[in-house]
Amino acid sequence: MSNWRLTTRTLGVLLLGGTLAFAACGGEGPAGPAGAPGVDGTNGTDGADGKDGENGTDGSNGSNGSNGTDGTDGTDGTDGTDGTDGENGDPGGNVEITDHHGTDYLQAEALAHDNKSYVNATISKATIDAAGVVTIDFAVEDADKNPVTGIAKISANLAKLQPPVTGEAFNKWVPYVYRSQKVEDSGFPQPKDTEADQGYKENDGTLTDNGDGTYKYVMKTNVKSVTTPVGQQAITYDATLTHRVSIMMGGHSGPTASPHLDFVPDGSNVTETRDIVPTSACKNCHGPDFHGHGGDRVTNENCVTCHTTGTIDPHSGETMDMKEMIHKIHAGGELASIPGADGIVWDDPSTTEDESADNGKYIIYGYKNYSHEWWKVAFPAVIENCTKCHTGNGANVDNWKTKPSRLACGSCHDTIDWAAGTNHGGGAQTKDDNCASCHPATGNITAIIYPVETSHDWMKGWETKHEERMPEFEVDLKVSAPGNTKYFVAGESPVVTIALKDKENGNALLDMSAIDSGTAEGCGLAAGVCTTARDGKLASDKLMVHGPRGNRRPVLTTNARVKIVSNGAGPFAITATADLSISFDGGKDVYKTTNGGYVIDGTVTVSVPAATYTSAQLVTLLNDDADFAARGIAVVDAAGMLELRSRQLGDFPSIQLLDGAVTTTVFNGDTAVKTMSGYYVYAHFGVSSGDPKVTYSPTNVSYTLDPVDDLEPGTYVVSVEIADRGRKSSSDYKTPSVAKLTFQVGQETEELVPAGNCASCHQNESGKGYILDFARHYKIFDDTAIDQCGACHDNYSQKTTGGIYGGKPIGKRVHAIHYGSSLNYPLLTVDYGGGDPVKGRNWEITLPQDVRNCESCHASGTTSGSWKTNAGRLACSGCHDSDSAQAHYKLMTYDPTPDAPWNGDEEESCKVCH
Repeated sequence: MSNWRLTTRTLGVLLLGGTLAFAACGGEGPAGPAGAPGVDGTNGTDGADGKDGENGTDGSNGSNGSNGTDGTDGTDGTDGTDGTDGENGDPGGNVEITDHHGTDYLQAEALAHDNKSYVNATISKATIDAAGVVTIDFAVEDADKNPVTGIAKISANLAKLQPPVTGEAFNKWVPYVYRSQKVEDSGFPQPKDTEADQGYKENDGTLTDNGDGTYKYVMKTNVKSVTTPVGQQAITYDATLTHRVSIMMGGHSGPTASPHLDFVPDGSNVTETRDIVPTSACKNCHGPDFHGHGGDRVTNENCVTCHTTGTIDPHSGETMDMKEMIHKIHAGGELASIPGADGIVWDDPSTTEDESADNGKYIIYGYKNYSHEWWKVAFPAVIENCTKCHTGNGANVDNWKTKPSRLACGSCHDTIDWAAGTNHGGGAQTKDDNCASCHPATGNITAIIYPVETSHDWMKGWETKHEERMPEFEVDLKVSAPGNTKYFVAGESPVVTIALKDKENGNALLDMSAIDSGTAEGCGLAAGVCTTARDGKLASDKLMVHGPRGNRRPVLTTNARVKIVSNGAGPFAITATADLSISFDGGKDVYKTTNGGYVIDGTVTVSVPAATYTSAQLVTLLNDDADFAARGIAVVDAAGMLELRSRQLGDFPSIQLLDGAVTTTVFNGDTAVKTMSGYYVYAHFGVSSGDPKVTYSPTNVSYTLDPVDDLEPGTYVVSVEIADRGRKSSSDYKTPSVAKLTFQVGQETEELVPAGNCASCHQNESGKGYILDFARHYKIFDDTAIDQCGACHDNYSQKTTGGIYGGKPIGKRVHAIHYGSSLNYPLLTVDYGGGDPVKGRNWEITLPQDVRNCESCHASGTTSGSWKTNAGRLACSGCHDSDSAQAHYKLMTYDPTPDAPWNGDEEESCKVCH
């Protein structure tokens, strides 16, 4: 067998199913005829639901050889692998709220361009050598702390901290890197060819990527050869001064950050600082995507190295110094110069005169010389509340009150002419040396000297310095403990107690044994003191109980029950068996999902046999009827009359009797729809209220609420609003005393509020700030403000026909107010009720961040998240108020009574698609 040869070629033929020829043993015989071509392999069987198997490869022709045998058939191709199942398609037409709203969506939208990402960058070291060369070492990590490599380009700047020069009260950053701006055309406030140099950044130094997430950047700018910029003082390098180096990367694309480092070039420790307003204070209102210019400047600490003293916009001639520019922008229409001679900012459309024609202006011409004005800005706190921004742990956080200066103070008080002394009680001032002498940080107000901190409060009274704005009472509000100490269950009635301490009389406990309601006396403010005597009767004695937090409605008080009352105490003679038919909550059925699902009818009928009944007997008859008991309660009131009350399970609390013999006999034929009375729903606890739930004692009044049997599990809110002098007019009032607390029903876990975080924009970190309407509300904008505001601004119209009645739903109003400047119909959408509170303004309010960042108010973890799970007409129409949007709401809502579009019988389909 040694003469057998199996070549590579013949092996390949064998494997492919072609003809295989052999040489004869013992010698080479004559050449045989050519072997027949191998048979083509048959096509592979189609794979099920996958790609067709490929055709088998044709067998190669057999080699020439003697007596070659036919090649074997080619092997069938194997079945193709099944294709992977495609992803399920989205339901047709569905658009989830988070598809276009929320922090995640906005970040994804921002980062979608050129692979932009926010990273953590830190500068580990910065040096300046003897030749003036600046070297910066820095590292970059992603959110997961992985090193980021491959950064090809950055920008950097460098500034020194210049000690106060003669006549100035403050140190200041002085940049080494500048750019020149020149007015190229006419038509600007400043003439053509006006020129100014402004602090800037460089990007033409040498960047070295070390390949491990660390980098080295050598600046092209040499600190020893910087020329004097136009309009600025000469720059000299001093290695003993504090310097700040800052890196800017990304912005529109790529890894984005702007770290900074303070250092002293000679190697000594940093002792001189200028850390005044932290970036975190800016982000409180401007959101997580806070940035400036091209997006690569994302910290306030970076901003101040360019926006320095002496920096101006050549087109307008206005300052761009941080301490002046930021004050002017945030003061907006409250700048002293804005109202002009007539003192009016907004043009009143009801007059022929344009009241805004004489307004002052603060204009900066920015990118591509577009003009930017801020006179419409409304600061969300109080502009005198300096600690709204000047907060945190910065070494120089108190500079606003300890180092007053002409530039800083004159930024808001901008009608002062320091050289001439105009509009300044202290006369002309050519330097800052005397500022702190006349205006110390704190102290008492005098006719001449105004301490900075004290006077900023006193002038506006934004805290409690005006007596008319100081509540009369300290309210001690309590709710009794439930039986299991954690939450109330069916059969239990919470008891609310109210005690008042007289803040005008040494916090003495007020005698509540005969407390009663009365009329408002007002304050009669004169020389900062209320001169009107109190009469001892409460102009406001409101007790409100609402819940649950996620779907607020008035509950448990006498006025919170919709009821219909018989026309007497009886007896009532029913001469023949008859039906009593009652429609609850607009006749709307209530669907329950427990036990397989069932319906509680909205209209029930009870058969009343012929007999003569007392009120108590009818109560027994009705309450024993399962259908009635599921929707209503029958009781005998204090006067012995029959009361039918709704359990208020539907969206619109109402009760209505249908025509019939029992209705005629017992209720005098009253078939009118009954709703909750009053513009707002609250209980009075004064003696003259006659509310049987109130009990009086010298130390407090107590109010026994209804049993919680009908309430869905959740968190409920008790709030009070109490005043003696009260509100005689919008200018003559004593602000009310308010308090609120919560209690649990049916569950231990506290229900999160639908919205909160008001304090982030409206207060400072110490909890002081904007208070809504001292005269009527005294609503403090803390993070649970909705607990108090929602007591009146609930979602129930209290009206059977027409539009929304009552306090107007807070969900729609708050959205509309914060989006005011972008609304199509601001006055209608906000639905203020009083028209335009500032004539001509038309709710011209802009949220200081993207309004779609819903978590700015609906913060994750502290609020319920219902903004993304509970789409509805009210909340959504607060922003989406176009004609087409309103048509959409109508088309997507089934309303059997279209003349009453908010009476509670509507069926919205919002959540089907959203």
